[in-house]
Amino acid sequence: MCIYKISTMENFEEIIIMKNAVKQKVIEEELPIWQNGYPTDEIIKEDIENGYGRMIVVNGKIVSYATFHPVLYEYDPGTFPTDELMSFGRVMTKVEETNKGYAYKLIENMIKETKQKGYIGLGILVDDFNKKALNLYLKFGFKYYGTGKFPWAVLDKYYLLFEDE
Repeated sequence: MCIYKISTMENFEEIIIMKNAVKQKVIEEELPIWQNGYPTDEIIKEDIENGYGRMIVVNGKIVSYATFHPVLYEYDPGTFPTDELMSFGRVMTKVEETNKGYAYKLIENMIKETKQKGYIGLGILVDDFNKKALNLYLKFGFKYYGTGKFPWAVLDKYYLLFEDE
């Protein structure tokens, strides 16, 4: 059974181990994402300390993680069509647990939580070549909102407004 939970510092080491394995896989596959040390352990720690870490747990083990926060926590005003959104990022699934639907469950639960919090939708940044992630977001109805130049990368912007559902 998949359990959606807020991450705590008790989960930090397990999440870092997962992140490092995912980063190693990205390097081995020569994908130009998560470069220059991103995401750092400090960023993950801040996510968790601020109450923004979310995870899927199966049989007591973390299988998927993401940061989940109000859009203005991490992005400038105007990044998405409205600033009244939640946002998620740093989505990762344990290397040996990919293709089992855990990232889907994570996003599905973040959408439910966004609605419960009273926000009108979600925003996400994605590398245009990351087709697997993009296809997942499109399944949920995310729409393209242009390309943004950020200090760390050039990324495509996608959003989901609940009124459009």
